[in-house]
Amino acid sequence: MQSGNMLSFEVKVEPQVVGTGANERGRGDAHLRRRAATLASLIALIALVVAALFGDRGMLHLIAQKERAEALAREIEDLRTENRRLASDIVALKHDPGAIERLAREQLGLARPGETVFLIREGAASEGP
Repeated sequence: MQSGNMLSFEVKVEPQVVGTGANERGRGDAHLRRRAATLASLIALIALVVAALFGDRGMLHLIAQKERAEALAREIEDLRTENRRLASDIVALKHDPGAIERLAREQLGLARPGETVFLIREGAASEGP
């Protein structure tokens, strides 16, 4: 054995940057594509909800049209009631002399000979002395 001869080894460690390989880049791209797809889906969902609420055939328009239809139905019923009343007035005026007299007294202020008509008007009080 010889003394003085030593064997030595030198180990060099080269640093590697993690995530720069093709495999890591592929995972990052997939993650970005997933996020982009999620964002696009979310935007599409929001657009559909907005259209369903505020569009020409949306819920708010539908509710407004339903209210309008109900108001028109009430107006039609009121007009039918008035139409029936006017039809009965026409029949009464054609066949009932008392109805003609009542109409002449109420709307025209007419009276029979010898009767005195008093007209009471509502409104501003007359000025006194």
